[in-house]
Amino acid sequence: MKNSSEKLSTGCNNCSVAILFLRMFIGGVMLMHILGNLQDYDIVVGTYPSILGMSGPTSLATATMVEGLLAVMIILGFGTRPAAVAMAIVWTVALIQSAVEGGITTDASKLHFVYLGIYVALAISGGGDYAFNIPRMSDKMS
Repeated sequence: MKNSSEKLSTGCNNCSVAILFLRMFIGGVMLMHILGNLQDYDIVVGTYPSILGMSGPTSLATATMVEGLLAVMIILGFGTRPAAVAMAIVWTVALIQSAVEGGITTDASKLHFVYLGIYVALAISGGGDYAFNIPRMSDKMS
């Protein structure tokens, strides 16, 4: 019986290349987003909300490190689905927050919605053939 990646590759010759591009693209965009936050640290830290009882600066540092780690995981294709689900949750919260503050039609809300869509697509597709995936037990038995 064919595993899921064999089924995908037989149906679409370029699907894995497209998934690789999407992983590289969104990971690079996220790393640029993080660098932008670090460059504007003095501005961002004053407005960053406190999360889970941590202060604003501590929340910013924690979120930056977690988002950076998840972006690298997505680029490498290591744990793509869990990393994409985590990022989808982050951008869902950001979308809700920006929608509450300024409305759903603001540029920030639209951008958050696009990021959310990309992460949901990666959560569905996984890392593709060009990823550092941990083999599942079912793959070893076939």
